[in-house]
Amino acid sequence: MSFDEKDDFEPLVVLQLSPTTPAVTKEWIIHRLTANQYEDEGAGLLARFESNTENRNSLIVIGATLERLLVGAEELRIQKWDTTKGLTEFLVADIEHFQNSENPGDILLKSEKQRIVFEEIQNLRPMKNEHAVPGVPTKSFSPENDTMLAILNDLHFVVNFFPLHEKEDIKLLEHDWFKSKLSIFKSQDIHKIRNYFGDNVAFYFAFLEYYTKALIPTSILGVLVSFLPISDFARYSFFCLFNVIWWTIFMERWKRLTNKLAYQWGTLDLQVFERPRPAYFGELQPSPITGRLEPLYPAWKRQIKKYLVSYPIVMGCLVFAMTLYFTYYGIQERTNTNYPLTNSGIPVETKVRRMIPSTGYSLLVIPVKLIYKKLATFLTDFENHRLQTAYENNLTSKLFIFFFVNSFVGLFYQAFFNVNYANVVQLLTSLVIINAIILKFTEQVLPYIFKRVKKNQLVRTGSVDTKVSEVIKQSKTLTPFEGTYGDYLTIFEQYGYIALFSAVFPWVTICGLINNIFELRADAFKYCYVYQRPFAQPASNIGSWHYAFDILSSIAIVTNTALIAMQPSVRAYFSTYTDVEYILLFIAAEHILLAIKFAIDFAIPDVPYEVEIARAKSLFESNQALRRERQNKAANNETMNTQF
Repeated sequence: MSFDEKDDFEPLVVLQLSPTTPAVTKEWIIHRLTANQYEDEGAGLLARFESNTENRNSLIVIGATLERLLVGAEELRIQKWDTTKGLTEFLVADIEHFQNSENPGDILLKSEKQRIVFEEIQNLRPMKNEHAVPGVPTKSFSPENDTMLAILNDLHFVVNFFPLHEKEDIKLLEHDWFKSKLSIFKSQDIHKIRNYFGDNVAFYFAFLEYYTKALIPTSILGVLVSFLPISDFARYSFFCLFNVIWWTIFMERWKRLTNKLAYQWGTLDLQVFERPRPAYFGELQPSPITGRLEPLYPAWKRQIKKYLVSYPIVMGCLVFAMTLYFTYYGIQERTNTNYPLTNSGIPVETKVRRMIPSTGYSLLVIPVKLIYKKLATFLTDFENHRLQTAYENNLTSKLFIFFFVNSFVGLFYQAFFNVNYANVVQLLTSLVIINAIILKFTEQVLPYIFKRVKKNQLVRTGSVDTKVSEVIKQSKTLTPFEGTYGDYLTIFEQYGYIALFSAVFPWVTICGLINNIFELRADAFKYCYVYQRPFAQPASNIGSWHYAFDILSSIAIVTNTALIAMQPSVRAYFSTYTDVEYILLFIAAEHILLAIKFAIDFAIPDVPYEVEIARAKSLFESNQALRRERQNKAANNETMNTQF
């Protein structure tokens, strides 16, 4: 198919090119996308330019025939519902056994079709006899090692690459999700979210909702305990014990829900069948697993990059974060000295001045975190990980350690070394409230305002509301999707404030609950109307973030026990104990709480019983089918031998 043909197909994906891309290069891209995959080593897709007076053929709309999509579904081993076997890998040869086989166009979800196109383009390579980019003769490449998209990215020709939103699907999704007045009291239909956005986004919203519900009893209990006429020791100890048990049960129950959802979506054993990342590069060698030619990058090179480049840079960033905090601390101390608090008649101006350093520090750490996030992503790309899970684990570990130090080192110092709980409350207030306000504005309000402004500009230039202009609108008005890492980091920080300090500052839990009730619906709106649609990515859980939250839960036991022990009122309660006895008492209490946590971990199985039964049944049926196939083969061989 030539680039100027007027083809009528369902647009799935948009590839936005730079205006500086030569016309010959654009023709080459169209040719590689539409060339036959078997004869011309192409992607076998459908593509056309989306033209108007502004973009000058910079937008390429990409789709695929039904036959090509079904073959792609089989290649990606997408799980679909078989009427005889249940959830199983899709096979074109057995298409009549799958749901909606009477209408093959409905077998695959729109998000699955877009994922198939995404994978095909990510893995598309130049022809074997091509060694330079048409229109850019100075850019040479190796057809065996370089993908077309990687080549175009090196030339800075790719501006964006995204799937298209579907208006009708969003309208069906939004009413019960966030638009209805009663949506705030309803649970999300997580399966609808998964069908539209994919597994990775669905797991994020499932976790956010589950976590928000878990905050309700802790918030209620925190309010009750704060007003009960009991000693500080009884109040803090009871709330700490409840937090240990409750948050441990929360994490274990979340594991069970994760495994249940992953089984229903066919991704429970995802890592076993995971394909190499499209961005992964190396010399082509036969895979020891599949026997196919795959890029292979030496592990020792990756280790050198990690230990000699990534880790030293991360350590330097940690030093910078601590330097930034202690600079703030010095300013805060001087401010407190210059504007002391008196017992009575404290002017408002004094309070405001004392809050300025902590407010400024809270505002300053936000851009620092954004810059570090980009740096961590660059370093993880530089390390060249083969699998997406390994990539995400390494990126999450970099984010975890920096955000932990950047968010909590100041609070730890004030609480355990400076023993100034007034400063802890002041800094915690600034971090929680200001972070929530700034994030709401930068992630949701500001992008939406930009969207409305850009949309009005398009209307004034004469764009009409047609299928053609919808592509242009989404490319110009919606913000590119950058993954769920920022959303998880927001929850991670909040969970840290709650888990680490709520035993002595229970109001933090209430603030978190109020924020999350609105965050859940605000994020839903953001994903539907502010962000470009993300490519659906298979996932079996929330990835390494689960371990990050679990680590925080264990650290929280130590910090909460220490905070309680360092309270003057608690020390007075145990005035008959020597200092050594007092310390040993709380060390023993901390070990008991850790033992309770690990006991609960062990007592609650990660996989629900019904999922274990279903997996065992599926394995049994697979073995039975394999046995029948071998018996039939043996019988056929025996018949042939007898005839011979």
